[in-house]
Formats: sequence, structure tokens, C-alpha cells
Amino acid sequence: MQHPLYTGLRGVGKTVLLTKLAAVAEHHGFRPIRLEALGNDDGVRSLVRQARRVAESLRRTSKVARALRSIDSVSLTVLGTGIEVDRVNAAPDRDSLTDVLVDLASAAADDDVGVLVSIDEAQLLDAADLRRILAAVHRSGQDALPLAVVLAGLPNLVGMVAKAATYAERMFDVSALGALSAEHTAAAVTEPSRELGVAWSADAVEAIAERSDGFPFFVQTWAYHTWNTARDEPISAADVERAGDAVERALDAGFFAARSARIRASELSYVRALASLGGGPHRSGDVAKALGTTTQQLGPVRDRLIGEGVVYAPRYGWVEFAIPHFDRFLARSAPG
Repeated sequence: MQHPLYTGLRGVGKTVLLTKLAAVAEHHGFRPIRLEALGNDDGVRSLVRQARRVAESLRRTSKVARALRSIDSVSLTVLGTGIEVDRVNAAPDRDSLTDVLVDLASAAADDDVGVLVSIDEAQLLDAADLRRILAAVHRSGQDALPLAVVLAGLPNLVGMVAKAATYAERMFDVSALGALSAEHTAAAVTEPSRELGVAWSADAVEAIAERSDGFPFFVQTWAYHTWNTARDEPISAADVERAGDAVERALDAGFFAARSARIRASELSYVRALASLGGGPHRSGDVAKALGTTTQQLGPVRDRLIGEGVVYAPRYGWVEFAIPHFDRFLARSAPG
């Protein structure tokens, strides 16, 4: 069995897709465990809490008891005294993650249900945590247990998964989510409106496709604000032009602001330099040259920005914004 792995930049619909898949899986008898990797203990705690919820929803059998014991083992023992700290706030015992998922899947099988683990922003998982989760999926596959996993993240997730386990490339069906084609952009804009008896001119649809570059969230934002400001019938390219300021404000205040908030003051010069080079990807050396320094000196800043999901490395020695049109946003909001 191959498990889905979705990659793509911000705003291409990965989170929406995971939500839909979890709903479909639940309809077909899977108990979902959904989490967003945050690069700290919170994601692991969430996984363990949801695993307990799933275990407690099953018929009480010896396998359920075993699964609960595995979950209980994810706790902190203080200085070897045997005193257990509150599991909600304690640092998880990560070595037990594999057993938690395998034992839970085994217990679910006795109830004729499955377990789905859905992880968004999976590139932020600790490498060891990812390896333990993959080990659980691998063991469950060998034992024909009903454990499925869906991963979604930035394009560098594929390399991380391959590095985490030598067998991982056989476990996943990788799909890269990107910009919509012109045809699909036109369908996304016109078909919902057609149901309400509202038409778009071909020029208007082309203008949205050009301004959004086909990125689904941008298509949605441009269509929404054009609809609200439209004066012409059918909706025209002039209406799209009139919506420009509203679209820019909406994206800057929401989509871009949430991501730019992760950038530290010490990292701003790096992202400005990358933005000054235009649409990416770009060689790390070119960013260093723009700043009058070396790639070695910029390495820690680049690594932090990758960890924060602001940029990613599409291949060795290259860097690119993980956020579409972020260079344009920086030109407006952080010039110089």
C-alpha cells in the first residue's frame, strides 16, 4: 500500500485537501488523527492525545489495553524516581511513538476500523519523530494492519522523507500541487457564478489568471473581491482592475502578514536580498553576493528561514520563497 504525500508552496490547497481526505476516510471506517507539525513538542502531544481518544472509542479488548499502555508510556519520569509528570505538559517520550501507532492500529483492526494519521506542515517534524512515524507505517504494512498516513508540506518534504527511512520511497505516492492551468482557473472563476446567473468576460478571466499566476488561494481572492466591486455585466477586466487595491490589502493583512510575522529582524536583510533577485529559485551564492557576504556566513540565517517555512531549498545550493508572490509583498511592505 502506498500512502499519499502532497507537496506544494503555501496557498495551493494542501490543508483543504487533507481536511477532505480525513472526512472521506472517516466515512469509510477510519478514525482520523489530524495534526499540524509545529517543530516542537506540541505536535507529538496532539498525536498522543488523539491516539488516546481513538483507543478509548474502541471496544475494550486486550489489544486496546496494550495500546493505552503504549500511550501511557509517553510520559516523563523525573530523575528516575518514578514520579510521573502531567502528560499534557510533560515532554513526550518520543521513543514510544512507533509502538503507540502500531498498537493502536492492531486494536482498531479487531473493531474492523482503521486509523488515519494526517500531518500538515510535515516538513517541520523533528527528523527522529518522522522516522518513528514511518517505522510505524512500515511495521503496520508488514503486519497488514489498517494504519494509513497522509503527509503534506513544502517541496523539500520529499527529500526529508527519503532521508528519514531508506524504504520510504516505496511507501508514498508523491503528488506535487501547483498553480492551476488557465483552463482550470477559468472553471474555478466562472462555474460558481454561472449557477447564480452571473457571467464573466473572457478578458476578466484572463486578467485574474495573469494576476494570480493560477495559485488557488490568489484565484479565490481575486474572484471574491472582483465580484464585490464589479460594475459591469458581464464582469469585465476593468472590474478586475478596480478590485486590485482590495485584493492587495486582503492578501497583505492576511495571507502574507501571517507568514512575515515569523521573520526575525536579523533575517529581514536576507529575505529582502532574495526578493530583490525577483522570482526564484536563486543560487544561495547570489543572495550572499547581494548582501556582500558569503554563503557560509549566511548559512545559519538561511537554515532558520527554512525551519520557519519562509524559504525552502528546491535543490542543493539553491533557495526559493515558500510563499508565492512574497517578493512582491516585500517590495511593498519592506522596501530597501
